[in-house]
Amino acid sequence: MIKSKVTIEEIAQKANVSIATVSRVINNKGNVRAKTKQRVIDIMESLNFSPKTPTSLSDVNSNIILMCVPDFDNPFNGPVIEGIQSAARSEGYQILLMQDLSHHAGRIDYEDILKNNSIAGIIIFCSVPNSKFLEDLTFRCPVVMCSEHAENYNVSYVNIDDVKAATQAVNYLISTGCKKIGFINCNINFKYARHREKGYRQALTAANLPINPSWILHLSSVTYNLAYSNILHLLKQPDRPDALFACSDVYAFAAINAAKKLNLRVPEDLSVVGFDNVYLSTMSDPTITTIEQPSYQLGLQACELLLEQIKFPQTPNKHIILDTELIVRGSTKL
Repeated sequence: MIKSKVTIEEIAQKANVSIATVSRVINNKGNVRAKTKQRVIDIMESLNFSPKTPTSLSDVNSNIILMCVPDFDNPFNGPVIEGIQSAARSEGYQILLMQDLSHHAGRIDYEDILKNNSIAGIIIFCSVPNSKFLEDLTFRCPVVMCSEHAENYNVSYVNIDDVKAATQAVNYLISTGCKKIGFINCNINFKYARHREKGYRQALTAANLPINPSWILHLSSVTYNLAYSNILHLLKQPDRPDALFACSDVYAFAAINAAKKLNLRVPEDLSVVGFDNVYLSTMSDPTITTIEQPSYQLGLQACELLLEQIKFPQTPNKHIILDTELIVRGSTKL
């Protein structure tokens, strides 16, 4: 009986190669060693895998890397993009920016961009609609994810441990005596938002502290004005939190200013912890206690991974987790 749902990911895993290598074998394109190519072919035959006919969207001779970004407003994105560009330029590659393929660009528009431009590979710096979309994409082109990664599909990525970092942030608030801790989160379509909320909940549960749904916000974007108005409303509650953990320094900055509007002192009446350690964290009054991400390094290493896949298609997928650090400043009690 023929197995009907064999995927190129399964082929890649069994052959111990990257999905990009399987794609190049199927397309009969690119530099794949004869021994590796035959191993992939043998595995496809053993699994009765009949590949669809792809439209090859990558060009091994191109010096253009497509980078898909969620938005240009979040200050965290700037250093990541700088890191990507630095690695690309050092190897003679150029960056083509495209905004959020999962929310702003339709699939047809997305494929049109690739068909009309010579593309060597893609760095996805945002969420993806679903694993099927990502599978189709990696079938045609080398792909690396940066800061975000798919939880149900094996693709190379560089990221941080968001659960661990969020747990550390909330545990620090608890250690300073805070007992009613709220959470300002982004859209849970993003993996980082889901994982930071998971860390927040785990820390409170372990400390036997309440998780009050009215103290948790889910905002549609990392935007100061949106955060400020929503946090202002949250802090006007009769039973308000005594601390806020924000998944972005932009939100933390908005929380401090909303507290000031209501004559609440930070950190005496309200402690605030942010995330990212962007420039806003030192411009705020008081300065923001935050989780520092190695943003430039995230971009640099993601691009280096992609360049490795472009030059050496047989390279297996790699998953790199970088360290974070809690930076204690004036927005929390000592």
